[in-house]
Amino acid sequence: MPPHARFATLLAALVMVLGLAASSPAPEAAAAAEPVTAAAPTSSVARPIQRETFTLSGSLGPSVRRVVRLQSYGEDGWRVVQKQTVERSGDYSFEVTQSSSVRTRWRVLAYGIKREGRGWRARVTAPRTLFGQPQTVTTSVPRSVRAGSAVRLTVFAAPARPGRVLTLQGDSGKGWRNLTRLTTDATGHATYVFRTRAVGKTRFRAVAHAHHGAPAVAGPSAAVYAIGSGPVGVMAWRGDSLNYPENTLDAFRSAVRQRADFIEMDFQPTADGRWVLLHDGDFRRTTDVETRFPDRQDASPREFTLAEVKSLDAGSWMGPQFRGVRVPTIEETFDAIEAAERLDGHRVRLVVELKGESAAEMRALYRTVVSLRPGWVSRKGHGDKAIFMSFEASYFDFPGVERTGMEKVAVKDEPDPADLYGPGFAQVHLHTRVLDAALVDRYHRQGAKVGTWPAVGTAAVLRAAVAGVDYVTTDDVAGARSALLR
Repeated sequence: MPPHARFATLLAALVMVLGLAASSPAPEAAAAAEPVTAAAPTSSVARPIQRETFTLSGSLGPSVRRVVRLQSYGEDGWRVVQKQTVERSGDYSFEVTQSSSVRTRWRVLAYGIKREGRGWRARVTAPRTLFGQPQTVTTSVPRSVRAGSAVRLTVFAAPARPGRVLTLQGDSGKGWRNLTRLTTDATGHATYVFRTRAVGKTRFRAVAHAHHGAPAVAGPSAAVYAIGSGPVGVMAWRGDSLNYPENTLDAFRSAVRQRADFIEMDFQPTADGRWVLLHDGDFRRTTDVETRFPDRQDASPREFTLAEVKSLDAGSWMGPQFRGVRVPTIEETFDAIEAAERLDGHRVRLVVELKGESAAEMRALYRTVVSLRPGWVSRKGHGDKAIFMSFEASYFDFPGVERTGMEKVAVKDEPDPADLYGPGFAQVHLHTRVLDAALVDRYHRQGAKVGTWPAVGTAAVLRAAVAGVDYVTTDDVAGARSALLR
């Protein structure tokens, strides 16, 4: 090849090599386009509280000493909120504050740089999303204890912050006072033992102190009732009316099974002189009378024969599983209760209430009970199986009542002092809206036992117990017995 040809070939080769070199990006340029991704920052708390200060830490990986930036994500995208210089290890730690109670997002970024004679690629962490959590403080106590016994309280501050200081407060009716300071464990719990001194109600609540920027917060109160050593009796209100249609045989059987002390039941006469179970003045609420007898739907049971009453469905109003339940007669009721007593080995007493119109009806009801079960009412009138109740005290004033020995139960549902009953009643039942310890004491001094109704719910049962009643009338026999430590 001639010399000038060899020169041309070498020149072309050189141009090709230089062109390829110019078209290939430098490693540092590629690094700027594709930063190294590191793991998301680790938070010192899983669910931060609004305004709480905590740390975000982690590593961008070994590189060179340089500035890193903490960014948070908002409406305008990522923005830098803090900077710090990290050493060659790439480890970082930022102290931050949870500004939102909903959600925050964080990441750490290091720009690419040239240092120590070489290029260092940009690095960025995966984002860390944190969901804020409202703080709460709850105090757990047993609902009831015997007066003089110890009460173990558990306080829980959420979210859990080990070492958070709490102030436990108590109120026994004279206002809140500080009882002690507590410190939460790793799970956010703290415990305290408090000894009751007398019958009564004490409320407790905890206040969590400010912690690492999170503000102080007071929790709701929880009450414990210290009840006396004597048992408080439980009356099944129209039977076990929480679980079965009221004033029905299944409701009475269940009340025996749940070991009620008394069963309260309501009687009214039919047009043909039979006694049936019904609380209201008509059948509308508890039967299908509006469908069966629309022209008499608001009529008294005194306008229906027993056959007509027996045609009514007394269960479907409470649920389809009770379809076909019938209104029982007094005979069926007594038979069912006796059978249940034999089956369950438990004896109950009966509060026979007249939903009546006159003293003559009370006398007729008394005579029916005695004719069916002569041993249930004694002339001595103490501890009879069947006792008689009416909202109208005058209904007990029938001729010869003093010779019956019947135990009478009065009812007071209005605060009018003129309605106060004198001696002569075995029991006085007070509505919960007029119940107070002074009234209970008044009737106790007259020699009467005192009951209350409607004690619906645990709190109502226990309020009655600390007021000093002897009986509570409730729809939940099992719940009341449990609350009363029976």
